[in-house]
Amino acid sequence: MKKVLLAALATTTVLASPAQARDGSWYIGVDGGVMQVEDLDIDVDDGTAITSNGVVFDYERGADFDLRTGYDFGPVRGEIELGYKKADTDAAEYSLAVADFTSGPVNGDMTTLSAMANLLLDFGNDDGWSASIGGGAGYARVSHDVALAQDTAFDEDDGAFAWQILAEVRKAVSPNLDVGVKYRFFNTADFEYDVGGTRLDAQGLRSHSLLGSLVYNFAAPPPPPPPPPPPPPPPPPPATQTCPDGSVILASEMCPPPPPPPPPPPPPPVEERG
Repeated sequence: MKKVLLAALATTTVLASPAQARDGSWYIGVDGGVMQVEDLDIDVDDGTAITSNGVVFDYERGADFDLRTGYDFGPVRGEIELGYKKADTDAAEYSLAVADFTSGPVNGDMTTLSAMANLLLDFGNDDGWSASIGGGAGYARVSHDVALAQDTAFDEDDGAFAWQILAEVRKAVSPNLDVGVKYRFFNTADFEYDVGGTRLDAQGLRSHSLLGSLVYNFAAPPPPPPPPPPPPPPPPPPATQTCPDGSVILASEMCPPPPPPPPPPPPPPVEERG
């Protein structure tokens, strides 16, 4: 248990520190995966009355793809994203006030083209595991090509303001390449279609996507480590002195005392007198 807590603490510390390895560089990425679109509520206005939620579209699981490019300012990244989403229309439910149609399966699909500007906050180590959270805003064009009944179909599109929430975890697999997993919540403002004089007011398209991501960073590889410092020079030779007797000793030492002088010669012998 103690080891698990220590590992969790280490992971939290890594993700809580700002990512820095690729600061000040451009990048490009692609994302793709599955998408689930929420039911679309549509108000029906036939010119005489407005029926709230007169039509409700139900969708099968779809696909979500995007291409993005951006710049890493450090802890914050800004990017431009072009997206494409598509899901088949599974069924349509009609209120009792819309008497011309019967609820049930329908044939058709929904496609969305979007252009978004995103702002994300980075956490972690760009050379290893890292994460991002943020959001974006932009414009989306939503198109439906749906057969409402055997002899009634419409192929209409309309544009609206859109916004999204993003969360991503990624792993650096090389000095320039990242792979990751990304979640997207996508939402548009209301949009409308005109079908044979009847106005369909859609109450915004909402979807949830789980995507895989591949990102190439144009950051230069980190510089090599500096060479080790040169070894220190050898110490200078110690200072010496030459003593009177010709010996060489350290300057901090005392010369040996000079030898004592030789003894005086003995006095001459005294001659004996006879």
